[in-house]
Amino acid sequence: MITKFYKDSPTYVNVQYPDTDLNLELKKGKPTDSWMKNWTQEQRLEKYFEFCHAWDKREDELLARDYQIFSHRLHWHEHPFCDLMRTFDNLRDILCYCITFSFSNEHWGTINRLINEGIDNTKEHFQSNRHARNDLFQIYYPKGTNVKEWLLDGPQRAADSLYHKLENLERPYTMMEFAKLLEKYFKDEQNFRSPLYPCKNTARYLAMSYPNLVDPNSVLYGGTGHFDGLQQIFSGTNLNGKVKYEIDTNGQFVTLNKHGETWLNQMKMLCEDKRSPIIEQKMLNHEDKTCFFYKHIAITHSVKKPTKRIPYNWIFPNEFNLAKHPNDNIILNGYGYTKVK
Repeated sequence: MITKFYKDSPTYVNVQYPDTDLNLELKKGKPTDSWMKNWTQEQRLEKYFEFCHAWDKREDELLARDYQIFSHRLHWHEHPFCDLMRTFDNLRDILCYCITFSFSNEHWGTINRLINEGIDNTKEHFQSNRHARNDLFQIYYPKGTNVKEWLLDGPQRAADSLYHKLENLERPYTMMEFAKLLEKYFKDEQNFRSPLYPCKNTARYLAMSYPNLVDPNSVLYGGTGHFDGLQQIFSGTNLNGKVKYEIDTNGQFVTLNKHGETWLNQMKMLCEDKRSPIIEQKMLNHEDKTCFFYKHIAITHSVKKPTKRIPYNWIFPNEFNLAKHPNDNIILNGYGYTKVK
Protein backbone atom coordinates (compact mmCIF):
# COMPACT_ATOMS: atom_id res chain seq x y z
CA MET A 1 0.00 0.00 0.00
CA ILE A 2 1.32 3.45 -0.91
CA THR A 3 1.44 5.60 2.20
CA LYS A 4 3.09 8.74 0.83
CA PHE A 5 3.83 10.16 -2.56
CA TYR A 6 6.12 13.09 -3.33
CA LYS A 7 5.91 14.60 -6.80
CA ASP A 8 8.42 17.45 -7.05
CA SER A 9 9.20 18.47 -3.50
CA PRO A 10 10.19 15.57 -1.25
CA THR A 11 12.06 16.28 1.94
CA TYR A 12 15.71 15.54 1.26
CA VAL A 13 18.53 14.82 3.68
CA ASN A 14 21.53 16.07 1.72
CA VAL A 15 25.21 15.33 2.19
CA GLN A 16 26.75 18.76 2.69
CA TYR A 17 30.29 20.14 2.50
CA PRO A 18 30.61 23.16 4.82
CA ASP A 19 33.68 25.37 4.90
CA THR A 20 35.33 24.05 1.75
CA ASP A 21 37.75 26.06 -0.37
CA LEU A 22 35.45 27.77 -2.86
CA ASN A 23 38.40 29.50 -4.54
CA LEU A 24 40.24 26.29 -5.32
CA GLU A 25 42.14 26.55 -8.59
CA LEU A 26 40.77 24.55 -11.48
CA LYS A 27 42.81 23.14 -14.35
CA LYS A 28 40.94 21.94 -17.42
CA GLY A 29 37.77 21.98 -15.36
CA LYS A 30 39.16 19.80 -12.58
CA PRO A 31 40.24 20.89 -9.07
CA THR A 32 43.98 20.89 -8.45
CA ASP A 33 43.46 19.64 -4.90
CA SER A 34 40.66 18.61 -2.59
CA TRP A 35 37.96 21.17 -1.90
CA MET A 36 38.38 19.86 1.68
CA LYS A 37 42.16 20.38 1.73
CA ASN A 38 41.88 22.53 4.86
CA TRP A 39 40.06 19.76 6.72
CA THR A 40 41.95 17.12 8.67
CA GLN A 41 42.45 13.72 7.06
CA GLU A 42 40.01 12.24 9.57
CA GLN A 43 37.36 14.80 8.63
CA ARG A 44 37.73 13.97 4.93
CA LEU A 45 37.48 10.25 5.62
CA GLU A 46 34.44 10.84 7.81
CA LYS A 47 32.73 12.78 5.01
CA TYR A 48 33.40 10.02 2.48
CA PHE A 49 31.95 7.38 4.80
CA GLU A 50 28.95 9.65 5.49
CA PHE A 51 28.42 9.69 1.73
CA CYS A 52 28.66 5.90 1.59
CA HIS A 53 26.13 5.53 4.40
CA ALA A 54 23.77 7.88 2.53
CA TRP A 55 24.17 6.01 -0.74
CA ASP A 56 21.52 3.30 -0.46
CA LYS A 57 19.07 5.51 1.44
CA ARG A 58 18.72 7.85 -1.58
CA GLU A 59 17.34 10.63 0.63
CA ASP A 60 20.02 13.00 -0.69
CA GLU A 61 18.57 15.02 -3.59
CA LEU A 62 21.34 14.27 -6.09
CA LEU A 63 21.39 10.58 -5.23
CA ALA A 64 17.61 10.36 -5.55
CA ARG A 65 17.01 12.44 -8.67
CA ASP A 66 20.11 11.74 -10.74
CA TYR A 67 19.89 7.97 -10.85
CA GLN A 68 21.59 7.94 -14.25
CA ILE A 69 24.85 9.16 -12.73
CA PHE A 70 24.57 7.37 -9.38
CA SER A 71 23.35 4.16 -10.94
CA HIS A 72 24.33 1.34 -8.61
CA ARG A 73 23.77 0.33 -5.05
CA LEU A 74 26.47 0.55 -2.41
CA HIS A 75 27.25 -3.11 -3.04
CA TRP A 76 27.34 -3.44 -6.79
CA HIS A 77 26.60 -7.17 -6.87
CA GLU A 78 23.00 -6.27 -5.96
CA HIS A 79 22.50 -5.00 -9.50
CA PRO A 80 19.62 -6.92 -11.17
CA PHE A 81 21.88 -7.77 -14.11
CA CYS A 82 23.89 -10.02 -11.77
CA ASP A 83 20.70 -11.81 -10.76
CA LEU A 84 19.80 -12.21 -14.42
CA MET A 85 23.22 -13.64 -15.32
CA ARG A 86 23.01 -16.24 -12.56
CA THR A 87 20.05 -17.81 -14.36
CA PHE A 88 22.31 -18.91 -17.23
CA ASP A 89 24.82 -21.76 -17.29
CA ASN A 90 26.13 -21.55 -20.87
CA LEU A 91 29.52 -19.82 -20.74
CA ARG A 92 29.27 -18.51 -24.27
CA ASP A 93 25.93 -16.83 -23.55
CA ILE A 94 27.05 -15.44 -20.20
CA LEU A 95 30.13 -13.85 -21.74
CA CYS A 96 28.19 -12.49 -24.70
CA TYR A 97 25.55 -10.88 -22.47
CA CYS A 98 28.15 -9.38 -20.11
CA ILE A 99 29.99 -7.85 -23.07
CA THR A 100 26.78 -6.53 -24.63
CA PHE A 101 25.60 -4.96 -21.38
CA SER A 102 28.98 -3.37 -20.66
CA PHE A 103 29.58 -2.04 -24.18
CA SER A 104 26.06 -0.52 -24.29
CA ASN A 105 27.01 1.33 -21.11
CA GLU A 106 24.61 -0.85 -19.15
CA HIS A 107 21.42 -0.27 -21.13
CA TRP A 108 18.82 -2.54 -19.54
CA GLY A 109 16.34 -2.27 -22.39
CA THR A 110 18.89 -3.52 -24.92
CA ILE A 111 20.08 -6.53 -22.95
CA ASN A 112 16.56 -7.46 -21.83
CA ARG A 113 15.23 -7.38 -25.39
CA LEU A 114 18.19 -9.31 -26.75
CA ILE A 115 17.79 -12.09 -24.19
CA ASN A 116 14.01 -12.35 -24.33
CA GLU A 117 13.25 -11.56 -27.98
CA GLY A 118 16.41 -12.36 -29.93
CA ILE A 119 18.65 -10.56 -32.39
CA ASP A 120 16.15 -9.93 -35.18
CA ASN A 121 13.63 -8.29 -32.88
CA THR A 122 16.39 -6.25 -31.21
CA LYS A 123 17.62 -5.05 -34.60
CA GLU A 124 14.11 -3.94 -35.51
CA HIS A 125 13.78 -2.24 -32.12
CA PHE A 126 16.99 -0.27 -32.73
CA GLN A 127 15.50 1.35 -35.84
CA SER A 128 13.42 3.70 -33.73
CA ASN A 129 14.78 3.29 -30.19
CA ARG A 130 18.03 3.94 -28.40
CA HIS A 131 20.55 1.12 -28.27
CA ALA A 132 22.72 2.49 -25.49
CA ARG A 133 22.59 4.98 -22.67
CA ASN A 134 23.29 8.45 -23.97
CA ASP A 135 26.27 8.93 -21.69
CA LEU A 136 28.05 6.23 -23.68
CA PHE A 137 31.80 6.68 -23.98
CA GLN A 138 32.10 6.43 -27.78
CA ILE A 139 35.87 6.91 -27.62
CA TYR A 140 36.62 3.23 -27.19
CA TYR A 141 34.89 2.16 -30.40
CA PRO A 142 36.80 1.99 -33.69
CA LYS A 143 36.34 5.14 -35.73
CA GLY A 144 33.24 4.94 -37.91
CA THR A 145 31.61 2.10 -35.96
CA ASN A 146 27.85 1.85 -36.26
CA VAL A 147 27.29 0.92 -32.61
CA LYS A 148 23.74 -0.32 -33.21
CA GLU A 149 25.05 -2.85 -35.71
CA TRP A 150 28.10 -3.74 -33.65
CA LEU A 151 26.04 -4.57 -30.56
CA LEU A 152 24.20 -7.22 -32.59
CA ASP A 153 27.36 -8.86 -33.86
CA GLY A 154 30.55 -7.81 -32.05
CA PRO A 155 29.82 -9.29 -28.61
CA GLN A 156 28.79 -12.59 -30.19
CA ARG A 157 32.00 -12.81 -32.21
CA ALA A 158 33.99 -12.03 -29.07
CA ALA A 159 32.14 -14.64 -27.03
CA ASP A 160 32.63 -17.27 -29.74
CA SER A 161 36.38 -16.61 -29.66
CA LEU A 162 36.84 -16.34 -25.91
CA TYR A 163 34.31 -18.41 -23.97
CA HIS A 164 36.65 -21.41 -23.93
CA LYS A 165 39.01 -19.29 -21.80
CA LEU A 166 36.46 -19.71 -18.99
CA GLU A 167 36.34 -23.49 -19.19
CA ASN A 168 38.08 -25.87 -16.76
CA LEU A 169 39.84 -23.15 -14.77
CA GLU A 170 42.42 -24.11 -12.16
CA ARG A 171 41.68 -20.83 -10.39
CA PRO A 172 39.41 -17.85 -11.07
CA TYR A 173 40.85 -15.01 -13.10
CA THR A 174 41.50 -11.78 -11.26
CA MET A 175 39.38 -8.92 -12.55
CA MET A 176 42.29 -7.03 -14.07
CA GLU A 177 43.69 -10.21 -15.58
CA PHE A 178 40.44 -10.96 -17.40
CA ALA A 179 39.90 -7.31 -18.35
CA LYS A 180 43.34 -7.26 -19.97
CA LEU A 181 42.58 -10.50 -21.80
CA LEU A 182 39.44 -8.89 -23.22
CA GLU A 183 41.26 -5.66 -24.04
CA LYS A 184 43.88 -7.52 -26.07
CA TYR A 185 41.21 -9.37 -28.02
CA PHE A 186 39.24 -6.23 -28.89
CA LYS A 187 42.38 -4.37 -29.96
CA ASP A 188 43.84 -7.23 -31.98
CA GLU A 189 40.70 -8.75 -33.50
CA GLN A 190 38.12 -5.96 -33.65
CA ASN A 191 40.39 -2.91 -34.05
CA PHE A 192 39.31 -1.10 -30.89
CA ARG A 193 41.42 1.82 -29.73
CA SER A 194 41.01 1.98 -25.96
CA PRO A 195 38.43 -0.55 -24.75
CA LEU A 196 39.70 -1.15 -21.21
CA TYR A 197 36.78 0.71 -19.59
CA PRO A 198 34.01 -1.62 -20.87
CA CYS A 199 36.36 -4.61 -20.55
CA LYS A 200 36.74 -3.86 -16.84
CA ASN A 201 32.96 -3.62 -16.53
CA THR A 202 32.60 -6.99 -18.25
CA ALA A 203 35.10 -8.50 -15.81
CA ARG A 204 33.24 -6.94 -12.87
CA TYR A 205 29.89 -8.36 -13.88
CA LEU A 206 31.38 -11.80 -14.45
CA ALA A 207 33.03 -11.60 -11.04
CA MET A 208 29.86 -10.53 -9.26
CA SER A 209 27.74 -13.14 -11.02
CA TYR A 210 30.22 -16.05 -11.15
CA PRO A 211 33.04 -15.70 -8.59
CA ASN A 212 34.26 -19.15 -9.61
CA LEU A 213 35.21 -17.61 -12.98
CA VAL A 214 36.50 -14.18 -11.93
CA ASP A 215 37.47 -13.21 -8.38
CA PRO A 216 35.34 -10.27 -7.13
CA ASN A 217 37.76 -9.64 -4.27
CA SER A 218 40.75 -9.07 -6.53
CA VAL A 219 42.21 -5.66 -7.34
CA LEU A 220 40.38 -3.52 -9.88
CA TYR A 221 42.40 -0.56 -11.08
CA GLY A 222 40.25 2.56 -11.28
CA GLY A 223 39.62 5.16 -13.93
CA THR A 224 39.76 8.95 -13.93
CA GLY A 225 36.74 9.50 -11.69
CA HIS A 226 38.06 7.06 -9.11
CA PHE A 227 41.31 8.99 -8.79
CA ASP A 228 39.44 12.29 -8.67
CA GLY A 229 37.54 10.89 -5.69
CA LEU A 230 40.68 9.70 -3.94
CA GLN A 231 42.17 13.18 -4.32
CA GLN A 232 39.13 14.63 -2.55
CA ILE A 233 39.54 12.15 0.31
CA PHE A 234 43.31 12.25 0.72
CA SER A 235 44.15 15.68 -0.77
CA GLY A 236 47.44 16.37 -2.54
CA THR A 237 48.48 14.95 -5.90
CA ASN A 238 45.94 13.30 -8.18
CA LEU A 239 47.40 9.86 -8.93
CA ASN A 240 45.58 9.43 -12.23
CA GLY A 241 48.09 8.43 -14.91
CA LYS A 242 50.93 8.25 -12.40
CA VAL A 243 50.53 4.68 -11.15
CA LYS A 244 52.69 2.11 -12.93
CA TYR A 245 51.67 -1.52 -12.60
CA GLU A 246 51.65 -4.91 -14.27
CA ILE A 247 49.54 -8.05 -14.02
CA ASP A 248 51.85 -10.98 -13.31
CA THR A 249 51.56 -14.55 -14.57
CA ASN A 250 49.34 -15.42 -11.59
CA GLY A 251 46.98 -12.59 -12.45
CA GLN A 252 48.09 -10.48 -9.51
CA PHE A 253 48.30 -6.69 -9.54
CA VAL A 254 51.94 -5.65 -9.01
CA THR A 255 52.91 -2.02 -8.43
CA LEU A 256 56.02 -0.72 -10.17
CA ASN A 257 56.48 2.73 -8.61
CA LYS A 258 55.85 4.77 -5.46
CA HIS A 259 52.57 6.15 -6.78
CA GLY A 260 51.31 2.58 -7.11
CA GLU A 261 52.22 1.91 -3.49
CA THR A 262 50.46 5.10 -2.44
CA TRP A 263 47.34 4.06 -4.32
CA LEU A 264 47.26 0.60 -2.74
CA ASN A 265 47.81 2.11 0.72
CA GLN A 266 44.92 4.53 0.21
CA MET A 267 42.62 1.73 -0.92
CA LYS A 268 43.71 -0.43 2.01
CA MET A 269 42.88 2.41 4.39
CA LEU A 270 39.36 2.71 2.96
CA CYS A 271 38.79 -1.05 2.99
CA GLU A 272 39.94 -1.53 6.57
CA ASP A 273 38.24 1.47 8.18
CA LYS A 274 35.55 0.30 10.62
CA ARG A 275 33.32 3.27 9.77
CA SER A 276 32.75 2.02 6.24
CA PRO A 277 29.36 0.44 5.46
CA ILE A 278 30.96 -1.43 2.53
CA ILE A 279 31.38 -4.96 3.85
CA GLU A 280 31.72 -7.07 0.68
CA GLN A 281 33.96 -6.94 -2.38
CA LYS A 282 35.61 -3.96 -0.76
CA MET A 283 38.23 -3.05 -3.38
CA LEU A 284 35.65 -3.16 -6.15
CA ASN A 285 33.01 -1.17 -4.29
CA HIS A 286 35.39 1.50 -2.99
CA GLU A 287 36.77 1.91 -6.51
CA ASP A 288 33.20 2.54 -7.61
CA LYS A 289 32.06 4.82 -4.78
CA THR A 290 35.11 7.08 -4.78
CA CYS A 291 34.22 7.97 -8.37
CA PHE A 292 30.66 8.79 -7.38
CA PHE A 293 31.88 10.73 -4.35
CA TYR A 294 33.82 13.00 -6.68
CA LYS A 295 30.79 13.48 -8.94
CA HIS A 296 28.64 14.37 -5.95
CA ILE A 297 31.02 16.97 -4.55
CA ALA A 298 31.82 18.37 -8.02
CA ILE A 299 28.11 18.88 -8.78
CA THR A 300 27.61 20.39 -5.32
CA HIS A 301 30.44 22.87 -6.07
CA SER A 302 28.99 23.69 -9.53
CA VAL A 303 32.00 22.31 -11.38
CA LYS A 304 30.12 19.39 -12.91
CA LYS A 305 26.54 19.33 -14.14
CA PRO A 306 24.07 16.49 -13.67
CA THR A 307 23.69 14.35 -16.77
CA LYS A 308 20.52 14.74 -18.80
CA ARG A 309 17.98 12.42 -17.21
CA ILE A 310 16.98 9.31 -19.12
CA PRO A 311 14.11 6.87 -18.45
CA TYR A 312 14.58 4.73 -15.35
CA ASN A 313 13.82 1.55 -17.30
CA TRP A 314 16.78 2.19 -19.61
CA ILE A 315 18.97 1.40 -16.61
CA PHE A 316 16.90 -0.98 -14.46
CA PRO A 317 13.78 -3.09 -14.70
CA ASN A 318 10.85 -1.06 -13.40
CA GLU A 319 10.32 -3.36 -10.44
CA PHE A 320 13.88 -2.86 -9.16
CA ASN A 321 14.32 -0.30 -6.39
CA LEU A 322 17.66 1.47 -6.57
CA ALA A 323 17.19 2.73 -3.04
CA LYS A 324 17.63 0.13 -0.34
CA HIS A 325 15.86 0.79 2.95
CA PRO A 326 15.46 -1.61 5.84
CA ASN A 327 11.94 -0.37 6.66
CA ASP A 328 10.64 1.64 3.70
CA ASN A 329 10.59 0.70 0.05
CA ILE A 330 11.70 3.69 -2.06
CA ILE A 331 10.80 3.59 -5.74
CA LEU A 332 12.73 6.23 -7.64
CA ASN A 333 11.17 7.81 -10.67
CA GLY A 334 13.21 10.92 -11.35
CA TYR A 335 10.67 13.33 -9.86
CA GLY A 336 10.85 12.37 -6.22
CA TYR A 337 10.05 9.05 -4.66
CA THR A 338 7.22 6.90 -3.44
CA LYS A 339 7.24 5.39 0.03
CA VAL A 340 5.68 1.95 0.16
CA LYS A 341 5.06 -0.18 3.24
